[in-house]
Amino acid sequence: MRITAVLGATGGIGSAVVGKMLEAGNFVYLLDHASTEARASALLDEWPNQSAFLACDLAEPASIEAAFSRIAAHGTGLDACINAAGVIRRGRFIEVPREELGEMLQVNVGGAYLALQAAARLMMEGNGGRLVILASAHGLRTTAERSTYAMCKGAMLALARALAVELGPHGILVNAVAPGPVSAGMQDAESESRRRWQAATPLGRVATAEEVAAAVAFLASAENTFVNGETLVVDGGANAAM
Repeated sequence: MRITAVLGATGGIGSAVVGKMLEAGNFVYLLDHASTEARASALLDEWPNQSAFLACDLAEPASIEAAFSRIAAHGTGLDACINAAGVIRRGRFIEVPREELGEMLQVNVGGAYLALQAAARLMMEGNGGRLVILASAHGLRTTAERSTYAMCKGAMLALARALAVELGPHGILVNAVAPGPVSAGMQDAESESRRRWQAATPLGRVATAEEVAAAVAFLASAENTFVNGETLVVDGGANAAM
């Protein structure tokens, strides 16, 4: 049985990813804030022999270390790690406070980096694995008042490429998925930003969480043997439109 860790496991996309990985026969560690465990109860009850919840706060390095130490203690290794955690804030560039900038960088970049680092260490002790970073189409093209979010997601796309080069020789494939707006995502369903993205999408709608999760599940699976260092954009063609 493949062992998978999903960060941000109780979020809209995260829970859809967990579902896909469970259906594929993985044992899944659901990593998220301790306060969100109740939201994971339905999945945990449905898959009691294939899932476990671990408290993990990307804003707290000690929390990340503790979560991955518990995974290591089980002695079954780690085959895939998917980072679907993150926070989003909106604001005019010249008005973004230092505290908000710090939070965005700490969670979306620094915490994600440390978690992927811990996952990679476990994979290097075994036979390699798969790292998948849930980034965002905002890392490629964006709208106004998304400076901190676009910066963080752009950084994670660059990190995916760098890790693919460095970890590939160890049998670890690293890729990113960059979704546009998602029906169960963090973006306000009534926001002007989402309206513009949807209007620019040839399919005329936003993605479902399950559609994004399907892309993630392939990249994290044993079936993916040669896709490495890529960013899979899941935006219904918006990125291709004029």
